[in-house]
Amino acid sequence: MLNMDAPVGASALGQQLHLTPRQVQYGLREVKSWLVQRQTEVRHVPGVGIQILCTPEQRQHLLRELSSQSRFQLILTPDQRQQLLALVLLLANEPRTLGQLQNDFEIARVTVLKDLDAATVWLNSFGLTVARRQHRGCWVAGSELARRQALAALLWGDVPHAQPLLATTHRQGLVFALAQDAALLPILSDLQRQLGSWDLPSAEATVATMERELGGRFTDESALQLALHIATQARRVRQQHYVAIAPEALGWLRSLPIWPLSSREGMRLWPDLPPHVAEAETAALALQVLASVRDEPWRKLGQQSGLVADMLAQFMADIGRAYSAPELADDQLLRDGLEAHILPACVRQRFGLWGTARATGEIQTERYAFERGVAARIAAQIAAETGVALPPSAHDDLVLLLRAAIVRARPERARHVLVVCPSGMATTQLLVARLKARFPRFGTFEVLSIRELNAERVIGADLIITTVPLPIAGELPVEVLHVHPMLSPEDITALMQWMA
Repeated sequence: MLNMDAPVGASALGQQLHLTPRQVQYGLREVKSWLVQRQTEVRHVPGVGIQILCTPEQRQHLLRELSSQSRFQLILTPDQRQQLLALVLLLANEPRTLGQLQNDFEIARVTVLKDLDAATVWLNSFGLTVARRQHRGCWVAGSELARRQALAALLWGDVPHAQPLLATTHRQGLVFALAQDAALLPILSDLQRQLGSWDLPSAEATVATMERELGGRFTDESALQLALHIATQARRVRQQHYVAIAPEALGWLRSLPIWPLSSREGMRLWPDLPPHVAEAETAALALQVLASVRDEPWRKLGQQSGLVADMLAQFMADIGRAYSAPELADDQLLRDGLEAHILPACVRQRFGLWGTARATGEIQTERYAFERGVAARIAAQIAAETGVALPPSAHDDLVLLLRAAIVRARPERARHVLVVCPSGMATTQLLVARLKARFPRFGTFEVLSIRELNAERVIGADLIITTVPLPIAGELPVEVLHVHPMLSPEDITALMQWMA
Protein backbone atom coordinates (compact mmCIF):
# COMPACT_ATOMS: atom_id res chain seq x y z
CA MET A 1 0.00 0.00 0.00
CA LEU A 2 2.93 2.34 0.63
CA ASN A 3 3.92 1.96 -3.00
CA MET A 4 0.46 2.86 -4.29
CA ASP A 5 -0.40 6.45 -5.18
CA ALA A 6 -4.17 5.90 -5.28
CA PRO A 7 -6.73 4.14 -3.08
CA VAL A 8 -7.06 0.40 -3.60
CA GLY A 9 -10.08 -1.79 -2.86
CA ALA A 10 -9.95 -4.83 -0.60
CA SER A 11 -10.81 -7.12 -3.54
CA ALA A 12 -8.02 -5.75 -5.73
CA LEU A 13 -5.56 -5.95 -2.85
CA GLY A 14 -6.66 -9.51 -2.15
CA GLN A 15 -6.08 -10.54 -5.77
CA GLN A 16 -2.49 -9.29 -5.62
CA LEU A 17 -1.84 -11.09 -2.33
CA HIS A 18 -3.91 -14.22 -3.12
CA LEU A 19 -6.21 -13.48 -0.17
CA THR A 20 -9.95 -13.18 0.14
CA PRO A 21 -11.44 -9.70 0.80
CA ARG A 22 -12.32 -10.84 4.32
CA GLN A 23 -8.72 -11.90 4.98
CA VAL A 24 -7.61 -8.47 3.76
CA GLN A 25 -10.02 -6.78 6.16
CA TYR A 26 -8.72 -8.88 9.07
CA GLY A 27 -5.13 -8.12 8.12
CA LEU A 28 -5.81 -4.39 7.86
CA ARG A 29 -6.69 -4.23 11.56
CA GLU A 30 -3.11 -5.04 12.52
CA VAL A 31 -1.74 -2.88 9.71
CA LYS A 32 -3.71 0.13 10.98
CA SER A 33 -2.55 -0.50 14.53
CA TRP A 34 1.07 -0.74 13.36
CA LEU A 35 0.77 2.51 11.39
CA VAL A 36 -0.99 4.40 14.19
CA GLN A 37 2.00 3.66 16.43
CA ARG A 38 4.08 5.47 13.81
CA GLN A 39 1.78 8.50 13.57
CA THR A 40 0.50 7.48 10.13
CA GLU A 41 -3.14 7.53 9.05
CA VAL A 42 -5.06 5.02 6.94
CA ARG A 43 -8.04 6.39 5.07
CA HIS A 44 -10.81 3.92 4.15
CA VAL A 45 -13.57 5.35 1.95
CA PRO A 46 -16.38 2.88 1.13
CA GLY A 47 -16.70 2.41 -2.61
CA VAL A 48 -13.34 4.10 -3.23
CA GLY A 49 -10.73 2.07 -1.37
CA ILE A 50 -7.97 2.20 1.22
CA GLN A 51 -4.96 4.51 1.19
CA ILE A 52 -2.05 5.29 3.52
CA LEU A 53 -1.72 9.05 4.09
CA CYS A 54 1.83 10.17 4.85
CA THR A 55 4.55 12.53 3.72
CA PRO A 56 7.27 11.36 1.30
CA GLU A 57 9.72 11.32 4.22
CA GLN A 58 7.40 9.13 6.32
CA ARG A 59 6.86 6.83 3.35
CA GLN A 60 10.60 6.25 2.88
CA HIS A 61 11.10 5.70 6.62
CA LEU A 62 8.30 3.12 6.75
CA LEU A 63 9.59 1.33 3.65
CA ARG A 64 13.06 1.11 5.16
CA GLU A 65 11.61 -0.35 8.34
CA LEU A 66 9.61 -2.90 6.39
CA SER A 67 12.60 -3.89 4.26
CA SER A 68 14.62 -4.73 7.37
CA GLN A 69 12.29 -7.76 7.84
CA SER A 70 13.67 -8.42 11.28
CA ARG A 71 10.43 -8.01 13.21
CA PHE A 72 8.05 -9.96 11.02
CA GLN A 73 6.79 -13.50 11.00
CA LEU A 74 6.02 -15.11 7.64
CA ILE A 75 2.50 -16.58 7.63
CA LEU A 76 2.16 -19.38 5.07
CA THR A 77 -1.12 -20.44 3.50
CA PRO A 78 -2.21 -24.11 3.79
CA ASP A 79 -1.34 -24.68 0.11
CA GLN A 80 2.14 -23.24 0.63
CA ARG A 81 2.74 -25.29 3.77
CA GLN A 82 1.65 -28.52 2.07
CA GLN A 83 3.94 -27.98 -0.91
CA LEU A 84 6.86 -27.10 1.35
CA LEU A 85 6.13 -30.06 3.61
CA ALA A 86 6.17 -32.45 0.64
CA LEU A 87 9.47 -30.93 -0.50
CA VAL A 88 11.00 -31.20 2.98
CA LEU A 89 10.06 -34.87 3.29
CA LEU A 90 11.20 -35.73 -0.25
CA LEU A 91 14.60 -34.10 0.36
CA ALA A 92 15.09 -35.41 3.90
CA ASN A 93 17.77 -38.07 4.44
CA GLU A 94 16.27 -39.14 7.76
CA PRO A 95 12.85 -39.05 9.49
CA ARG A 96 11.51 -35.73 10.76
CA THR A 97 9.61 -35.68 14.03
CA LEU A 98 6.38 -33.77 14.44
CA GLY A 99 8.18 -31.47 16.86
CA GLN A 100 10.80 -30.64 14.24
CA LEU A 101 8.09 -29.90 11.66
CA GLN A 102 6.27 -27.69 14.18
CA ASN A 103 9.44 -25.68 14.72
CA ASP A 104 10.28 -25.62 11.01
CA PHE A 105 6.95 -24.09 10.00
CA GLU A 106 6.10 -22.35 13.32
CA ILE A 107 2.66 -23.95 13.43
CA ALA A 108 0.66 -26.07 15.88
CA ARG A 109 0.87 -29.86 16.06
CA VAL A 110 -2.71 -30.30 14.82
CA THR A 111 -1.89 -28.12 11.78
CA VAL A 112 1.15 -30.28 11.00
CA LEU A 113 -1.03 -33.40 11.08
CA LYS A 114 -3.62 -31.87 8.73
CA ASP A 115 -0.92 -30.75 6.31
CA LEU A 116 0.67 -34.21 6.43
CA ASP A 117 -2.65 -35.79 5.47
CA ALA A 118 -3.03 -33.40 2.50
CA ALA A 119 0.57 -33.93 1.34
CA THR A 120 0.14 -37.70 1.64
CA VAL A 121 -2.79 -37.66 -0.79
CA TRP A 122 -0.58 -36.01 -3.42
CA LEU A 123 2.37 -38.33 -2.75
CA ASN A 124 0.06 -41.35 -3.07
CA SER A 125 -0.46 -40.45 -6.75
CA PHE A 126 3.22 -41.35 -7.30
CA GLY A 127 3.01 -44.62 -5.42
CA LEU A 128 4.55 -43.04 -2.33
CA THR A 129 3.23 -42.73 1.19
CA VAL A 130 4.21 -40.99 4.43
CA ALA A 131 5.25 -43.52 7.06
CA ARG A 132 4.85 -42.45 10.70
CA ARG A 133 6.35 -44.08 13.79
CA GLN A 134 6.05 -42.91 17.35
CA HIS A 135 9.32 -41.55 18.80
CA ARG A 136 10.90 -41.86 15.37
CA GLY A 137 9.06 -39.41 13.13
CA CYS A 138 7.75 -39.50 9.58
CA TRP A 139 9.34 -40.05 6.19
CA VAL A 140 8.48 -40.75 2.57
CA ALA A 141 8.24 -44.48 1.87
CA GLY A 142 8.41 -45.90 -1.64
CA SER A 143 10.82 -46.59 -4.48
CA GLU A 144 13.65 -44.20 -5.32
CA LEU A 145 12.40 -43.91 -8.91
CA ALA A 146 8.95 -42.83 -7.69
CA ARG A 147 10.54 -40.36 -5.26
CA ARG A 148 12.45 -38.72 -8.13
CA GLN A 149 9.25 -38.44 -10.17
CA ALA A 150 7.48 -36.66 -7.32
CA LEU A 151 10.45 -34.33 -6.87
CA ALA A 152 10.47 -33.47 -10.56
CA ALA A 153 6.73 -32.78 -10.57
CA LEU A 154 7.05 -30.54 -7.50
CA LEU A 155 10.01 -28.64 -8.95
CA TRP A 156 8.17 -28.22 -12.25
CA GLY A 157 5.12 -26.79 -10.46
CA ASP A 158 2.78 -29.64 -11.44
CA VAL A 159 0.82 -29.68 -8.18
CA PRO A 160 -2.92 -29.57 -7.35
CA HIS A 161 -2.65 -26.06 -5.94
CA ALA A 162 -3.70 -22.73 -7.42
CA GLN A 163 -0.30 -21.14 -6.76
CA PRO A 164 2.70 -23.48 -7.24
CA LEU A 165 5.69 -22.42 -5.18
CA LEU A 166 8.23 -23.82 -7.62
CA ALA A 167 8.72 -23.69 -11.36
CA THR A 168 11.38 -24.68 -13.90
CA THR A 169 12.12 -22.34 -16.80
CA HIS A 170 14.60 -22.26 -19.68
CA ARG A 171 16.03 -18.86 -18.75
CA GLN A 172 15.84 -18.78 -14.95
CA GLY A 173 16.21 -22.44 -14.09
CA LEU A 174 14.55 -23.37 -10.80
CA VAL A 175 12.36 -20.55 -9.52
CA PHE A 176 11.33 -20.52 -5.83
CA ALA A 177 8.40 -18.16 -5.23
CA LEU A 178 9.34 -17.61 -1.56
CA ALA A 179 13.03 -16.92 -2.20
CA GLN A 180 12.68 -13.23 -1.29
CA ASP A 181 11.15 -14.21 2.07
CA ALA A 182 13.68 -16.93 2.86
CA ALA A 183 15.23 -14.86 5.68
CA LEU A 184 11.92 -14.84 7.55
CA LEU A 185 11.80 -18.59 8.15
CA PRO A 186 14.85 -20.84 8.64
CA ILE A 187 13.27 -23.78 6.77
CA LEU A 188 12.94 -21.57 3.70
CA SER A 189 16.60 -20.64 3.83
CA ASP A 190 17.52 -24.32 4.07
CA LEU A 191 15.29 -25.26 1.13
CA GLN A 192 16.66 -22.41 -0.97
CA ARG A 193 20.18 -23.64 -0.27
CA GLN A 194 19.27 -27.21 -1.24
CA LEU A 195 17.54 -26.08 -4.45
CA GLY A 196 20.76 -24.35 -5.42
CA SER A 197 22.43 -27.78 -5.72
CA TRP A 198 20.38 -28.66 -8.83
CA ASP A 199 22.79 -28.14 -11.72
CA LEU A 200 20.23 -27.49 -14.44
CA PRO A 201 22.65 -25.86 -16.96
CA SER A 202 24.88 -28.96 -17.00
CA ALA A 203 21.82 -31.17 -17.37
CA GLU A 204 20.60 -29.07 -20.32
CA ALA A 205 24.02 -29.48 -21.94
CA THR A 206 23.65 -33.26 -21.52
CA VAL A 207 20.26 -33.13 -23.25
CA ALA A 208 21.78 -31.15 -26.13
CA THR A 209 24.53 -33.77 -26.48
CA MET A 210 21.95 -36.54 -26.62
CA GLU A 211 20.02 -34.72 -29.32
CA ARG A 212 23.14 -34.46 -31.46
CA GLU A 213 23.95 -38.13 -30.95
CA LEU A 214 20.39 -39.23 -31.73
CA GLY A 215 19.98 -36.99 -34.75
CA GLY A 216 16.82 -35.13 -33.73
CA ARG A 217 15.24 -32.88 -31.16
CA PHE A 218 12.98 -33.19 -28.16
CA THR A 219 10.10 -30.79 -27.86
CA ASP A 220 11.07 -27.68 -25.88
CA GLU A 221 8.97 -28.75 -22.90
CA SER A 222 10.31 -32.31 -22.95
CA ALA A 223 13.91 -31.11 -23.25
CA LEU A 224 13.51 -28.99 -20.13
CA GLN A 225 11.75 -31.76 -18.23
CA LEU A 226 14.45 -34.25 -19.21
CA ALA A 227 17.10 -31.79 -17.97
CA LEU A 228 15.21 -31.51 -14.68
CA HIS A 229 15.14 -35.32 -14.36
CA ILE A 230 18.88 -35.56 -15.09
CA ALA A 231 19.71 -32.82 -12.57
CA THR A 232 17.50 -34.54 -9.97
CA GLN A 233 19.12 -37.90 -10.69
CA ALA A 234 22.62 -36.43 -10.40
CA ARG A 235 21.81 -34.90 -7.02
CA ARG A 236 20.27 -38.08 -5.64
CA VAL A 237 23.26 -40.12 -6.83
CA ARG A 238 25.65 -37.69 -5.10
CA GLN A 239 23.70 -38.31 -1.90
CA GLN A 240 24.00 -42.08 -2.47
CA HIS A 241 20.32 -42.68 -3.10
CA TYR A 242 20.20 -45.22 -5.92
CA VAL A 243 17.40 -46.70 -7.99
CA ALA A 244 16.53 -50.39 -8.30
CA ILE A 245 15.46 -51.64 -11.74
CA ALA A 246 13.81 -55.06 -12.17
CA PRO A 247 15.98 -57.57 -14.09
CA GLU A 248 13.32 -57.98 -16.80
CA ALA A 249 13.16 -54.22 -17.42
CA LEU A 250 16.95 -53.98 -17.29
CA GLY A 251 17.29 -56.69 -19.95
CA TRP A 252 14.75 -54.96 -22.17
CA LEU A 253 16.52 -51.60 -21.90
CA ARG A 254 19.91 -53.14 -22.64
CA SER A 255 18.51 -54.50 -25.91
CA LEU A 256 17.42 -51.08 -27.17
CA PRO A 257 19.46 -48.78 -29.47
CA ILE A 258 19.30 -46.04 -26.81
CA TRP A 259 21.38 -48.07 -24.33
CA PRO A 260 24.91 -47.32 -25.66
CA LEU A 261 24.31 -43.56 -25.56
CA SER A 262 22.77 -43.74 -22.07
CA SER A 263 25.71 -45.84 -20.90
CA ARG A 264 28.28 -43.34 -22.23
CA GLU A 265 26.49 -40.39 -20.61
CA GLY A 266 26.09 -42.35 -17.39
CA MET A 267 29.81 -43.08 -17.19
CA ARG A 268 30.47 -39.38 -17.63
CA LEU A 269 27.89 -38.31 -15.04
CA TRP A 270 28.79 -40.85 -12.32
CA PRO A 271 32.17 -42.45 -13.17
CA ASP A 272 32.90 -43.78 -9.65
CA LEU A 273 29.80 -45.88 -9.02
CA PRO A 274 30.02 -49.66 -8.57
CA PRO A 275 29.12 -51.45 -11.84
CA HIS A 276 25.74 -52.80 -10.68
CA VAL A 277 24.69 -49.38 -9.34
CA ALA A 278 25.90 -47.60 -12.48
CA GLU A 279 23.93 -50.05 -14.64
CA ALA A 280 20.70 -49.34 -12.73
CA GLU A 281 21.25 -45.58 -12.95
CA THR A 282 21.98 -45.91 -16.68
CA ALA A 283 18.67 -47.73 -17.02
CA ALA A 284 16.89 -44.93 -15.16
CA LEU A 285 18.46 -42.39 -17.53
CA ALA A 286 17.42 -44.44 -20.56
CA LEU A 287 13.85 -44.61 -19.27
CA GLN A 288 13.65 -40.84 -18.97
CA VAL A 289 14.99 -40.39 -22.50
CA LEU A 290 12.49 -42.91 -23.89
CA ALA A 291 9.66 -41.19 -21.99
CA SER A 292 10.45 -37.76 -23.47
CA VAL A 293 8.34 -36.57 -26.40
CA ARG A 294 10.23 -35.82 -29.60
CA ASP A 295 9.61 -33.37 -32.43
CA GLU A 296 10.72 -36.01 -34.93
CA PRO A 297 11.95 -39.63 -35.04
CA TRP A 298 15.60 -40.18 -34.16
CA ARG A 299 17.50 -40.34 -37.44
CA LYS A 300 20.50 -42.19 -36.00
CA LEU A 301 18.69 -45.00 -34.18
CA GLY A 302 17.67 -46.94 -37.28
CA GLN A 303 14.35 -48.71 -37.70
CA GLN A 304 12.03 -49.52 -34.83
CA SER A 305 11.61 -53.09 -33.62
CA GLY A 306 9.35 -55.41 -35.59
CA LEU A 307 6.51 -55.20 -33.05
CA VAL A 308 6.55 -51.39 -33.00
CA ALA A 309 6.80 -51.13 -36.79
CA ASP A 310 3.96 -53.62 -37.26
CA MET A 311 1.76 -51.77 -34.75
CA LEU A 312 2.36 -48.42 -36.43
CA ALA A 313 1.58 -49.89 -39.86
CA GLN A 314 -1.63 -51.38 -38.49
CA PHE A 315 -2.63 -48.05 -36.90
CA MET A 316 -2.05 -46.20 -40.18
CA ALA A 317 -4.16 -48.68 -42.15
CA ASP A 318 -6.96 -48.56 -39.55
CA ILE A 319 -6.97 -44.74 -39.58
CA GLY A 320 -7.24 -44.68 -43.37
CA ARG A 321 -10.24 -47.02 -43.22
CA ALA A 322 -11.89 -45.10 -40.37
CA TYR A 323 -11.82 -41.86 -42.36
CA SER A 324 -12.47 -43.52 -45.74
CA ALA A 325 -9.23 -41.87 -46.84
CA PRO A 326 -6.70 -44.53 -47.93
CA GLU A 327 -4.09 -41.83 -48.50
CA LEU A 328 -3.80 -41.42 -44.72
CA ALA A 329 -2.04 -44.80 -44.55
CA ASP A 330 0.92 -43.13 -46.31
CA ASP A 331 0.95 -39.90 -44.30
CA GLN A 332 4.54 -39.85 -43.01
CA LEU A 333 3.89 -36.89 -40.70
CA LEU A 334 1.09 -38.83 -39.02
CA ARG A 335 3.26 -41.92 -38.64
CA ASP A 336 6.12 -39.87 -37.19
CA GLY A 337 3.70 -38.17 -34.81
CA LEU A 338 2.27 -41.49 -33.61
CA GLU A 339 5.77 -42.86 -33.02
CA ALA A 340 6.93 -39.71 -31.23
CA HIS A 341 3.94 -39.65 -28.84
CA ILE A 342 2.77 -43.23 -28.36
CA LEU A 343 6.13 -44.78 -27.44
CA PRO A 344 6.99 -42.20 -24.73
CA ALA A 345 3.45 -42.47 -23.34
CA CYS A 346 3.74 -46.26 -23.11
CA VAL A 347 7.08 -45.99 -21.28
CA ARG A 348 5.71 -43.41 -18.84
CA GLN A 349 2.67 -45.53 -18.12
CA ARG A 350 4.55 -48.83 -17.80
CA PHE A 351 7.13 -47.50 -15.35
CA GLY A 352 5.03 -44.89 -13.52
CA LEU A 353 7.01 -41.92 -14.79
CA TRP A 354 5.70 -38.40 -14.38
CA GLY A 355 4.65 -36.27 -17.32
CA THR A 356 2.60 -33.10 -17.60
CA ALA A 357 -0.97 -33.19 -18.92
CA ARG A 358 -2.40 -30.52 -21.20
CA ALA A 359 -5.72 -28.73 -20.83
CA THR A 360 -8.28 -30.79 -22.75
CA GLY A 361 -11.41 -28.64 -22.72
CA GLU A 362 -11.66 -28.13 -26.48
CA ILE A 363 -10.71 -31.73 -27.28
CA GLN A 364 -13.62 -33.00 -25.18
CA THR A 365 -16.22 -31.12 -27.23
CA GLU A 366 -18.52 -32.72 -29.78
CA ARG A 367 -16.34 -31.31 -32.57
CA TYR A 368 -13.67 -33.93 -31.81
CA ALA A 369 -16.01 -36.84 -31.07
CA PHE A 370 -14.98 -38.88 -34.12
CA GLU A 371 -11.26 -38.44 -33.42
CA ARG A 372 -11.80 -39.48 -29.80
CA GLY A 373 -13.46 -42.67 -31.02
CA VAL A 374 -10.56 -43.49 -33.37
CA ALA A 375 -8.04 -42.69 -30.60
CA ALA A 376 -9.89 -45.00 -28.21
CA ARG A 377 -9.66 -47.87 -30.73
CA ILE A 378 -5.91 -47.28 -31.16
CA ALA A 379 -5.47 -47.25 -27.38
CA ALA A 380 -7.40 -50.52 -27.12
CA GLN A 381 -5.06 -52.12 -29.68
CA ILE A 382 -2.03 -50.90 -27.74
CA ALA A 383 -3.43 -52.33 -24.52
CA ALA A 384 -4.09 -55.66 -26.22
CA GLU A 385 -0.57 -55.86 -27.71
CA THR A 386 1.48 -54.48 -24.80
CA GLY A 387 -0.71 -54.59 -21.71
CA VAL A 388 -0.22 -50.83 -21.26
CA ALA A 389 -3.27 -48.59 -20.88
CA LEU A 390 -2.52 -45.15 -22.33
CA PRO A 391 -3.21 -42.21 -19.97
CA PRO A 392 -5.80 -39.54 -20.91
CA SER A 393 -3.07 -37.12 -22.02
CA ALA A 394 -1.90 -39.63 -24.64
CA HIS A 395 -5.48 -39.95 -25.93
CA ASP A 396 -5.53 -36.17 -26.35
CA ASP A 397 -2.27 -36.24 -28.33
CA LEU A 398 -3.77 -38.87 -30.64
CA VAL A 399 -6.86 -36.71 -31.18
CA LEU A 400 -4.74 -33.74 -32.24
CA LEU A 401 -2.57 -35.86 -34.55
CA LEU A 402 -5.66 -37.32 -36.21
CA ARG A 403 -7.26 -33.92 -36.71
CA ALA A 404 -4.05 -32.55 -38.24
CA ALA A 405 -3.86 -35.54 -40.61
CA ILE A 406 -7.42 -35.18 -41.85
CA VAL A 407 -6.90 -31.45 -42.43
CA ARG A 408 -3.88 -32.28 -44.58
CA ALA A 409 -5.79 -34.98 -46.44
CA ARG A 410 -8.76 -32.73 -47.11
CA PRO A 411 -7.34 -29.31 -47.90
CA GLU A 412 -9.53 -26.25 -47.79
CA ARG A 413 -11.49 -25.73 -51.03
CA ALA A 414 -14.06 -23.28 -52.26
CA ARG A 415 -17.60 -24.36 -51.46
CA HIS A 416 -20.92 -23.57 -53.06
CA VAL A 417 -23.45 -22.60 -50.38
CA LEU A 418 -27.15 -22.02 -50.88
CA VAL A 419 -28.76 -19.42 -48.59
CA VAL A 420 -32.49 -19.63 -47.95
CA CYS A 421 -33.89 -16.55 -46.18
CA PRO A 422 -37.55 -15.72 -46.90
CA SER A 423 -37.64 -12.68 -44.58
CA GLY A 424 -36.85 -10.13 -47.30
CA MET A 425 -33.96 -8.59 -49.19
CA ALA A 426 -32.61 -6.59 -46.24
CA THR A 427 -32.30 -9.62 -43.95
CA THR A 428 -30.88 -11.76 -46.76
CA GLN A 429 -28.20 -9.22 -47.67
CA LEU A 430 -27.22 -8.79 -44.03
CA LEU A 431 -26.92 -12.56 -43.50
CA VAL A 432 -24.80 -13.03 -46.64
CA ALA A 433 -22.63 -10.04 -45.69
CA ARG A 434 -22.03 -11.53 -42.23
CA LEU A 435 -21.20 -14.93 -43.72
CA LYS A 436 -18.66 -13.42 -46.13
CA ALA A 437 -17.09 -11.29 -43.41
CA ARG A 438 -16.80 -14.20 -40.97
CA PHE A 439 -15.78 -16.81 -43.58
CA PRO A 440 -14.01 -14.88 -46.36
CA ARG A 441 -12.61 -18.04 -48.02
CA PHE A 442 -15.69 -20.18 -47.55
CA GLY A 443 -16.69 -20.05 -51.22
CA THR A 444 -19.71 -18.69 -53.10
CA PHE A 445 -23.12 -17.92 -51.61
CA GLU A 446 -26.22 -18.21 -53.77
CA VAL A 447 -29.58 -16.97 -52.48
CA LEU A 448 -32.63 -19.12 -53.21
CA SER A 449 -36.27 -18.90 -52.23
CA ILE A 450 -38.04 -21.82 -50.61
CA ARG A 451 -40.12 -22.24 -53.77
CA GLU A 452 -36.99 -22.77 -55.86
CA LEU A 453 -35.58 -25.38 -53.51
CA ASN A 454 -35.73 -28.97 -54.72
CA ALA A 455 -33.41 -31.95 -55.17
CA GLU A 456 -32.45 -30.99 -58.71
CA ARG A 457 -31.77 -27.36 -57.79
CA VAL A 458 -29.26 -28.18 -55.10
CA ILE A 459 -27.04 -30.41 -57.30
CA GLY A 460 -23.48 -29.14 -56.93
CA ALA A 461 -24.13 -27.42 -53.58
CA ASP A 462 -22.03 -28.31 -50.52
CA LEU A 463 -24.31 -26.85 -47.87
CA ILE A 464 -27.67 -25.14 -47.36
CA ILE A 465 -27.94 -22.36 -44.78
CA THR A 466 -31.51 -21.45 -43.92
CA THR A 467 -33.17 -19.05 -41.51
CA VAL A 468 -36.38 -21.10 -41.34
CA PRO A 469 -37.07 -24.82 -40.90
CA LEU A 470 -37.22 -26.65 -44.23
CA PRO A 471 -39.94 -29.34 -44.46
CA ILE A 472 -38.03 -31.14 -47.22
CA ALA A 473 -34.64 -31.02 -45.45
CA GLY A 474 -34.60 -34.79 -45.05
CA GLU A 475 -35.15 -35.27 -48.80
CA LEU A 476 -32.21 -33.12 -49.87
CA PRO A 477 -28.83 -34.71 -50.76
CA VAL A 478 -26.89 -32.06 -48.83
CA GLU A 479 -26.62 -31.01 -45.20
CA VAL A 480 -28.87 -28.21 -43.95
CA LEU A 481 -27.91 -25.77 -41.19
CA HIS A 482 -30.63 -23.68 -39.54
CA VAL A 483 -29.25 -20.30 -38.39
CA HIS A 484 -30.53 -17.05 -36.95
CA PRO A 485 -30.81 -14.18 -39.49
CA MET A 486 -28.29 -12.20 -37.41
CA LEU A 487 -25.85 -15.17 -37.33
CA SER A 488 -25.42 -15.90 -33.61
CA PRO A 489 -22.19 -17.15 -31.99
CA GLU A 490 -23.77 -20.61 -31.82
CA ASP A 491 -24.37 -20.48 -35.57
CA ILE A 492 -20.74 -19.54 -36.21
CA THR A 493 -19.60 -22.48 -34.06
CA ALA A 494 -21.88 -24.85 -35.98
CA LEU A 495 -20.46 -23.62 -39.31
CA MET A 496 -16.88 -24.03 -38.08
CA GLN A 497 -17.69 -27.58 -36.94
CA TRP A 498 -19.19 -28.35 -40.33
CA MET A 499 -16.06 -27.04 -42.07
CA ALA A 500 -13.90 -29.22 -39.82
